[in-house]
This record gives sequence, structure tokens and C-alpha cells, in this order.
Amino acid sequence: MEQYLDLSPSQLDRRIFIKGIGWITVGLLAGLTLGGCEGCNEKIKNRPVRRRLRTGSAEVDAAINTYRQAIQLMLARSAANAADTRGLKAQSGIHGTFGGGFNFCQHYTDHFFSWHRAYLVWFERICQELTGDKNFGLPYWNWNQDPAIHPAFLDTNSPLYKFRTRTTMAGQSQTATSTLDLIFSDTNFFSFGSQIESTPHNRIHTWIGGSNSDLASGGSPMDPLFWMHHCMVDYCWAKWNLEMKNSNTNDPTWFNTKWDHFYDANGNPVETTAGATVLMPLLSYRYESSAIGSNAAVADLTKGDFKKAEERIRKGADIKFNIKQRVAMVDTALLSIARPFSTTTRNDVSAFSQIINNDRTKDNVFVSVEYASLPADSDFFVRVFINYPNADANTPVTDPHYAGSFAFFGTDTGDQTHGGHRHQPRFLVNVTPTIANLRRSGELKDNSEINVQLVAVPNGEKFGKPDMNLRLNKLDLILTPVIIRTEGN
Repeated sequence: MEQYLDLSPSQLDRRIFIKGIGWITVGLLAGLTLGGCEGCNEKIKNRPVRRRLRTGSAEVDAAINTYRQAIQLMLARSAANAADTRGLKAQSGIHGTFGGGFNFCQHYTDHFFSWHRAYLVWFERICQELTGDKNFGLPYWNWNQDPAIHPAFLDTNSPLYKFRTRTTMAGQSQTATSTLDLIFSDTNFFSFGSQIESTPHNRIHTWIGGSNSDLASGGSPMDPLFWMHHCMVDYCWAKWNLEMKNSNTNDPTWFNTKWDHFYDANGNPVETTAGATVLMPLLSYRYESSAIGSNAAVADLTKGDFKKAEERIRKGADIKFNIKQRVAMVDTALLSIARPFSTTTRNDVSAFSQIINNDRTKDNVFVSVEYASLPADSDFFVRVFINYPNADANTPVTDPHYAGSFAFFGTDTGDQTHGGHRHQPRFLVNVTPTIANLRRSGELKDNSEINVQLVAVPNGEKFGKPDMNLRLNKLDLILTPVIIRTEGN
């Protein structure tokens, strides 16, 4: 097995591995922007570009043509030998299978971003090797700016086509600018990642995929659209980290998490770490910048900016998900998805005073929801309201009590343990603006109680399993400190 270990932040000070270049020191990397190691400099400067899927672009059309060829070749490999590690079936099996749930993929953990980034990189390199196009970069589907699926994925005669229930995210609040602006305003690596996963990411899988498609299942990578969707998820992280200058964690436990179930361009097993992923958008590929919500596209990094970005990202920051205050709302409850759930607070009213009066520039207020397991069906999502016991599935998201939503991705297959980790659905919804608005309107006062409503909303006209119950393990209100962005880097 080949090993590509980018170890701890301190070890990154000494050397890193760049596929196609080999081990180089960080000092040399700093020299790349000053003219040192021309061959390395050219490889980094000309690394593949992941472009925004859209019509009318010759570069995007070329990338789609290469991708179509790669998928065709990978499907042929799987047809000839299902165990071929460069076949689409084996590549998809790393993530999971249709009807069988998840395998090694990291969902509902702190490695949602890092695991999927590594997965994308090795898949992209297989595409490059099979097609002979070393400059190929996976395009990304910016579902905020371009809510409809690109026409290339709707051609029933193309290998890029798969059955999907819907073809657009238009009108869905989870990918709307207002939702994404709130998520992107979160400067904590852990809570930002959790919200990207549970809101736009999960919702796209289940809304577009429906309840009977590859895209809505553990086997979602069998749908070529999966890779475009996850490139957008990865771009969300890259935009937040590189363009908006937020810092990742440098926690050694997170950094040194190791995986050995990926395959390189030649189909050989590789070993990598979470820490290896943080520099990938600077060294292995780059994104064509585009807007996400109100966060505009930016210009390419200059040589000076490249060096500063590399230094900042390599170091990370001492970021944890610290909780300043926790107000327990519910310990355990059995919920019917057919009926909205409203908390009955068991706290003294004074427990909410700090929550109601928090300084939005210093603290965020989240509703933290934890379920015992994934549902038996995920053809619905959940809206969260504050202090509106009459909320139901017809209550619009324009209601002042509406705070946000989350969706489940995956269903309960009877075993929630996958690849050595457990998938236990936990969700964070930032309710800070809603509480501030209710306070301004006079509805919330210093001596007010805070109640939370969870309203399940079917994807279609009705629930597929209306009698389904979900076990709620815990529902809390938590107050977390805002992390100040690193400026000047």
C-alpha cells in the first residue's frame, strides 16, 4: 500500500507530499512562489481547475466531455469485473450501497468535509488516468447560483444520466441565499461543517433523489451527479477557508485521523489522513471561484496571497466547539413524524435570560437536536420554529418564528456502525437571528420562556411512512462563542 501521510501540523512544518511531485519541505513550498523548483511551481500553478457547471462555457463543455468518457470507462470496468477498484461500482462501494446503507463514508462526524475531500481527489485522479487528461478537474454544481441540474445529466442516452425524482433545487429554502448566508457567517469549523452537511447537503440528496434512487442512498456515488454535488460541498469548505479566511482546527486528534480504503490513479490502495486534505485545494486542484449566497466570487490568489494562505491553512487554529451555556429542553422523547413536536420546558425561566440577551457579535445560539438513529425512510425534512406551538407543515419559512431546517441522509439499516465509526444523526440550527427578531418585536422578554418546535415536512404531498416514529435522544439550546476571523492572511 502506498502511503501519503500529511501528519500533524508540526510535521507539516517539515515536509508534505504532493502527488506527482513527491515529498517536499514546507520551506521549499514557500519558495515555489518565489521561483524555486520550477517543475514544482508549474505543477502547482497548472493544477486542475474545478469549474462551475453551467452552459455556454467551452471549458465546462470540455470538462463534461472528459467526465462523460471517464464514467463510461468506469462503468465498463465494473461490468467486466465488479471488484475492479477503478470501476464505478467499487468506487461507489467505498461510500456505501443502494439498500445496504453506508460503508466507510463519514457522515454526522467531524470528518464530513475531510473524508469526502480525500474521496473526491482519488476519484478525480482515476478519471485523469483513464481518460489520459491529466488536466481534468471535476466540475461542481453550484446549486445556489444554478439550482437546476445541468442538461448533460438529464440526457437519458448518456452515462451521466440516472433516475432522479426531481431536477431542480429552485424554491428550496435549504439552498437559498438567506440560508447559506447565515451558515457562512459561522466562523467555527465544526458548527459550519455540521450545518453544511445537514441542511444543503442532505436536502439535495433526498429532494433530488427522492426515496428510490441511488442519489438518496449509501450508493449515491453510482449517480454521476453525486460527484458534482460533493464538489460543491467541498467548494463550500474551500470558499469558507481560503476565500473568506476562516481557520480549520489544528486539533491533533482530528488532524491525524487516518484512512486506508481509497485507491490511487492506478487502482492501488493508498493511505491518507485528514490533515492531508487541508492543503489539497492549494496543491492538487483549485476551484473556479463563484458566488455562494452574498459571498461573491474572488480573483485568483497572487503569489504573495498563495504563500500567506498556505501558512495560515497549514497552521490551522486552536478551534473547538466550546459551549458556554447549555439549556436542556428534552432528554428523550418518541416523536411521530405525522405530528409537529413542541417542547415543554422544564427549566426555570431565568435559565433563558442569557440566551435571550446574548450579544450576537460574541455568541451564537443553536438548537442542538440528537436522534437515536436514522429514520426508516428519509422522504421528509424538519423545520425548526421558536415559540410557535401552532407551527405545522403549512407554516411558511417567511414566518418570523421560523429558524431553519435540516434533513436526514440515509436510512436505518439496523446497524448504525460503518467503517469503524457510528452514524448518529445530530443537527445544529442557528436560531440567533430568530431570537433577536422576536426580542425586537417584543415577543421575547427577559422573563420569557423559549420553546422549540420540530415540524416534519414531506418531500411530496404526503409521507411515505406516516406512522413512522423517531426517538429523540436530546434537544438543547446551546450558547457558543463566535470565533474571530484571522485577518490579513
